[in-house]
Amino acid sequence: MSATSAPADFASAAMLRVLAQGLRELGLQAPATPDGATVGLDAKRAMLQHAIQQGGMRCLALLGRGLHRFTHEPSHRALASARDARDLFGRWGRLERYIHSRHRVQVVEVGEGEARLRHVSLRSQAPHAAEDLVVLGVLVALLEACGHRGLQAWAGGVPVYPACDRETADDTSAWRITWAAHAPPTPAAALGDLAPDEAWAADVKALFNGLAQRLPAAPAMDELARQLGCPRRSLQRELQQQGTGYRPLLAEARYRTAGWWLLQTDAPLAEIGFLCGHADQSHFTREFRRRSGMTPADYRRHFAAA
Repeated sequence: MSATSAPADFASAAMLRVLAQGLRELGLQAPATPDGATVGLDAKRAMLQHAIQQGGMRCLALLGRGLHRFTHEPSHRALASARDARDLFGRWGRLERYIHSRHRVQVVEVGEGEARLRHVSLRSQAPHAAEDLVVLGVLVALLEACGHRGLQAWAGGVPVYPACDRETADDTSAWRITWAAHAPPTPAAALGDLAPDEAWAADVKALFNGLAQRLPAAPAMDELARQLGCPRRSLQRELQQQGTGYRPLLAEARYRTAGWWLLQTDAPLAEIGFLCGHADQSHFTREFRRRSGMTPADYRRHFAAA
């Protein structure tokens, strides 16, 4: 998912993290991925090239499966809470417009158990085949998250999901997706169930839960370590091994908690900022936008349940 923000293009850092996780799910090596909301477009192209070198074009439509490791990310919740395929494609379109994406998914037709779409560009240059296949795979994974089962996908008439018959198609921008059944999405997790799905150690997950459940007054690390019955230094080593620390974990707890409040309640924004432990509303807005690319108000307006 790329976007235009004068004077240069940029790409979604969250998308890169999904693709990296998708590579791991396939048993392939994944490069390091950045934090935050956006990265340079070159980073996206490098990720796609890395994926092709690792698994060929065949793997690209499967990388969207990495989404299933990020079910508690606010952006994932906003899309995966769609009522059905048509609603999902509408939400995806709003997200593309909001970030000024130069590539758009056009809905040609949505019927009972089938959708036909096209991936187009607002400029003269069409999306590359690799970009087509990756976005198609992400949409299939989101349909899975919305409760669709038995999914199959074709790009240019060539099967690409759940398996690819050959390396490329003549026109990878023309998509067909089918599904055998659809069950309504499961309700969003309760506020106290925001533990990330990433493969963190048990102590790190417990620390995260302790932080999220104690907001807005997050306890200091010493207090949490005592509550967990884990020496502070041992906990610090565990955090370092997992590539995080107390402050990043606290920021993640605030971010995911804010996403829950924004999607599931009509609480005022200033109150949500307080509930998540931010110093003031401007700090809340600044931090949420840095991580998601949207202000809290825009996130709620685009994605909260009616």
